[in-house]
Amino acid sequence: MEGIGRDIMYAIARAQKALYRLIREDAARVGITEVQLIVLYTLLKKEHIRLHDLAEKLNLSNSNVSGTVDRLVSAGLVVREPSKRDRRAVILSLTEKGKETVLAAFGEQSVLRQRLQRIQELISPEEIEQFLRLQEKVKTILLGEE
Repeated sequence: MEGIGRDIMYAIARAQKALYRLIREDAARVGITEVQLIVLYTLLKKEHIRLHDLAEKLNLSNSNVSGTVDRLVSAGLVVREPSKRDRRAVILSLTEKGKETVLAAFGEQSVLRQRLQRIQELISPEEIEQFLRLQEKVKTILLGEE
């Protein structure tokens, strides 16, 4: 790959790497991994989700998400409950401890939160809107959804 295509690929990869590094720092501060924190955050935003739907939303395999959820259940951060609609499905929810953990991770001490606030201080709302529109276009094209 050459030229602008390579530049686009590396720019996206570097931004993603920086984001995950910040998430990893916030996760480590509360004693979990970045993948566990992402799962907890997703469950905070969308409680009572099936394991399969969670894996799809995170773009991860069912087995990867299942192993992560197993560890979160063992830590008392997530509960698994049988679905009332489909006996084969398992519904995932945060425990109170899980909610406290994700809120602590992204609370006042959150490095990610501080950096996102810094972006808002240094970049105009118009530039942020333009960036978000461009990012959505690039994602759509990369996924072949255009």
